[in-house]
Amino acid sequence: SKLAGYDLSNPFYEVLRERLKVIILDGLNVHGHLTLHSGMALGADTVWSQTILAMRHHYPDSVSFVAEVPVMTQSDRWPSQLDRDRWRSHVEAADVVNVYAESYSPKCLWDRNHGMIDASSLLLAVWDGKPGGGTAGAVDYARRAGREVFVLDPTRFR
Repeated sequence: SKLAGYDLSNPFYEVLRERLKVIILDGLNVHGHLTLHSGMALGADTVWSQTILAMRHHYPDSVSFVAEVPVMTQSDRWPSQLDRDRWRSHVEAADVVNVYAESYSPKCLWDRNHGMIDASSLLLAVWDGKPGGGTAGAVDYARRAGREVFVLDPTRFR
């Protein structure tokens, strides 16, 4: 809800998808293979996993997708059946699925973020820089862990 709502057909998300594709292509030009993780939440995480899967389709030997799932019931209370179905299809399409808890608690979200960051060399965050919230905490943790952090400020491409 902090971005452009949950309707992923919103033009904002099309712009975000295109920027993410360019980032993946730039990464492939430098590294040849990328293992890309998504926290699988609604909004930017979903757009990221959509983009990863699309790029993996075009570059199957060069892109791997890791679904970082805090708990397998993550999408159960999402209001839209379309979003719940999309989440399930993304999890099923992942090359690797990491699950951090058997039942929901706020701790499983932090565990997911820490596990995802610990397994990565760079954090790409769609974040407006405001303190508080999960993305701010993930950015702070990544910086303290010595990870490179690349921030896409959504207010700059509305």
